[in-house]
Parts: sequence; structure tokens; C-alpha cells
Amino acid sequence: MRIEDKLLFNEIKNRNQEVFEALFREYYPILTRYAESFIFDRALSEDMVQAFFVSLWENAAHINIQDSLKYYFYQSIKNRCLNRLRDLKVQDKNKLLYIEAILQQDDSSDWVDIEMLDQIKESIDRLPSQMALIFKLKYLEGKKNKEISALLNVSENTVKTQLLRAKEKLRAMLAKTLSLYFFL
Repeated sequence: MRIEDKLLFNEIKNRNQEVFEALFREYYPILTRYAESFIFDRALSEDMVQAFFVSLWENAAHINIQDSLKYYFYQSIKNRCLNRLRDLKVQDKNKLLYIEAILQQDDSSDWVDIEMLDQIKESIDRLPSQMALIFKLKYLEGKKNKEISALLNVSENTVKTQLLRAKEKLRAMLAKTLSLYFFL
């Protein structure tokens, strides 16, 4: 670590608010743009960089920086962005599993929101006909890919491809409609 970086970081460890604010003013805009290059959301990028600086201030005594401050800042933001992207992928998968569970319930189930169920069914019906049929056979009737391919006289790869495309299309169609449900 360069001497200048070491001095600056020691000042932060010693709770020098002026040094911390100067670093924040210098790096906040740059790190926000850097985060945005990963997650393509300005507001979320700003929140992540702010959270990083709060964490830096609160945990400075326990942080051991080997490289330059700049490298540490960029690496920390990159890691936060990658973690966020990983979490979004997991959330996306969980939403799809939730949708699949809802689709397998009958309309009389107490915990299912009928309006949400109708939106999901309408979205499935808007899929291309073969794609919708394959999706229904797989997730509503519980058939295996091999059974579906034999039933429809198509290859298993076609079934897999159609299922992947159906999931992508449904995610896109339902993302805005159902996002409120998942945040409540």
C-alpha cells in the first residue's frame, strides 16, 4: 500500500470525518458509475456505494487493506454488485418456483390470490401455442421431458429449449405485474 493511502486510511480508522468526507466526495461519483456498469440501475448503484462507505466508516478498525485504497474501493463495489446480481438470479428462480407452485394449486386454495393466478394463466396463454402446451404439460401436469417429446413427436432438446424460452418470456411478462406481490 502506498504511504499516502496508508495515511488516509489510518485517518479514517482514527475517525477523521473530514478525510472520510473528502474520499467520499472524490470516489462516490466514480464508484456509482462503476456499479451502474454492472447492475444498470442508477438508484441502486447509488445506494450500494453509499452502503459501502457507511460500512467502511463503521468497520474501518477491522479492515486490512493490502493494495491501494482505490483498488480496495473498486474491488469492494465489484463484489457487492456481483453479490447483488447473484441474489437477483436466486430471487428470479424463487419467483418462478413460486409461480409454478401457484399454477399447481386449484382455484379454491385459501392462500392463492385469484387475481395473481389469473394474470399468470393469461401470460401462459399468450405464449406461442406449442410453447404454452409444453409448459402446461411440464408444470401443470408434471410430465417429464421425455414423455412430452414422445407425446408431441419432438426431440427432448426441443422440449428443453421451449421450456427455457417459456420461462424467459413469462419472467418478462410477469416481472412488472407480479413484482408488487413479491415485495409485499
